[in-house]
Amino acid sequence: MGPPSAKTYMGWWGHIGSPAQKGITSYSVSPYAQKPLAGIFHAAFYNTARRVGAQALYVLIPMGIYWTWWENCRDYNEYLYTKAGREELERVNV
Repeated sequence: MGPPSAKTYMGWWGHIGSPAQKGITSYSVSPYAQKPLAGIFHAAFYNTARRVGAQALYVLIPMGIYWTWWENCRDYNEYLYTKAGREELERVNV
């Protein structure tokens, strides 16, 4: 018996009739990698709410202080343009 020739069928690729190979690693794609955008809107909404909530005091407290200062300055400016305000300004600046 000699080496196989063109007329000898050895089987389909991978099934040639030899012993099974060892050390062959096969890879598959994770279901999470197949759907990279799965649940993105749900996660985005709750992550955004959590992160904004964690930073809210750092923004709201200075904003409240500024708002109070702004209203007091506006009201005092309006007062200075009344008759009583002009009289007080005259008395203070003399």
